[in-house]
Amino acid sequence: MSSEARSPAATSGNDPPATEPAGSITIMSLPDDLLINCLARVSKLYYHLLSRVSKRFRSILASPELYATRSRLNRTEKCIYLYLRFPFDPKTYWLTLCRLPSRDIANGTSGYYVEEIPCPNYLRPAQSSTLVSVGSDIYKIGGANHLHECKIWKRNYCLSVSVLDCRTHTWRQAPSMGMARNANSTATLFDGKIYVAGGCDEKYVSYPNWIEAFDLETQTWGSVTNPRVFRLHEEDRVKGFGAKSVSLEGKLYIFGDESAVYNPEEGKWSELGEDMYRMFWAARECHCVIDDVLFLWDRRVFKWYDSKANLWKDLSGIEGLPELSPDPRVCQVAMVDLGGKIGFLWDQYLYTATNKECRIWCAEITLERRDGDEMWGKVEWFDFVLRTHQSCSSFHVVSASV
Repeated sequence: MSSEARSPAATSGNDPPATEPAGSITIMSLPDDLLINCLARVSKLYYHLLSRVSKRFRSILASPELYATRSRLNRTEKCIYLYLRFPFDPKTYWLTLCRLPSRDIANGTSGYYVEEIPCPNYLRPAQSSTLVSVGSDIYKIGGANHLHECKIWKRNYCLSVSVLDCRTHTWRQAPSMGMARNANSTATLFDGKIYVAGGCDEKYVSYPNWIEAFDLETQTWGSVTNPRVFRLHEEDRVKGFGAKSVSLEGKLYIFGDESAVYNPEEGKWSELGEDMYRMFWAARECHCVIDDVLFLWDRRVFKWYDSKANLWKDLSGIEGLPELSPDPRVCQVAMVDLGGKIGFLWDQYLYTATNKECRIWCAEITLERRDGDEMWGKVEWFDFVLRTHQSCSSFHVVSASV
């Protein structure tokens, strides 16, 4: 990947320590328990810088004790992770949002940028998989098993599930699914389980295990009753049997040609009426759920779903963002939950006589509910966080709690 992001100069960690006055106390002289307590109060966005201070810092920043302390102090935060795809390049490039210290932020910039994180070769083809976050973990579900299996012209199915620990940026394997799937599957966290549907060969769309559930506590896969949301022999069915799912207000919704809602206590699906078409429409567009409210980017306008009134309403107060093309072939967009805020990302292709590049932009939008039935947003900042090669064909975003 040919990429360039605004990043600080690395600190070697081998420089001799500065001379301190006799009797003074430095942070490096603190015992581990006090140092953990200090570092736990620092935003995760700065950990990439702190890891360059010394081997001791790197060890503490990767320790379970640090993140247990962050949780106890209520310092856990949502962080953005994204991956980029380039045509004819089977590798996937994983990155995370970081920030420069205030003294290094140039005038007119936000100080935010992205840094690449390590990824083993055999896990690189994420573009053939489905992603879902659970706490500090990102689950990579299905797709190609290995780098050589990811062929641009071929759909990739596999049973494997890999997990990125966003605290340490290390990978592990989770138990495999019962049915091989690819990126056309839909995965949703609901009631302590990850529900995965679709993404398999079309001949399996009516099979009992077309949808599976992964129990996070027991680390086992189990089957779920097939909701049968597709019309198998009708021309107006959804092309490719591409299902979508959303977890909202304690319910799991799944959408295909038809829509259904799941009752986990009874293990049954119930059909939804035509009045739920608005949610079906949102599930197929750029959306995210924040504090049990469904938000949607609807061609230059942010909307939110008022479930009590069964209406989509405009998100008021949004000012300052550039006007984006509604055509996804021209401008790709993505939304994630940033701990009660909207993380909104989009790409921009720049072509000049001397330069051709793709830029990834990010905005942070705070939310406020007013008078019960109004929702307002405010753009806290926006800036481009990455410039990369013009051949970047797609990017995908997920947020994790760390």
